[in-house]
Amino acid sequence: MKIAHTMLRVSDPEKVIDFYKKAFNWELKAKSEHDTFNLYFLGPENQTAELELTYNHGEDEKYEKGQGFGHIAVHTEKDQKLKNACEKAVKAGGEDYRPPEECPGNYAFVKDPEGYEVEILGRPPASPED
Repeated sequence: MKIAHTMLRVSDPEKVIDFYKKAFNWELKAKSEHDTFNLYFLGPENQTAELELTYNHGEDEKYEKGQGFGHIAVHTEKDQKLKNACEKAVKAGGEDYRPPEECPGNYAFVKDPEGYEVEILGRPPASPED
């Protein structure tokens, strides 16, 4: 079995969609409107696993983040430097949460416009399989 999606509840779906598009070059793959909620599915062009954003109508306050949720993680693009990926995410509306120089490895964290943590993983040096 493969992972299908991870769902986050959001209060401003357009702002969050715009962030993931600009920060990570993701695309809106599907949208489903219902009487009491809307669903938005985003992700990289050539991957099946997606991020589902759920907007419950009338819920315009940011959701409280539970202690059990940690973060989602993304890899930098093939030849992208970690620092450049973080700067791009911040320019797209993210919060500079834990920049690369504050992390002990090849990663960093930003927060999306709703406050969800996104770990950006730098890629190791290119290998023959890439």
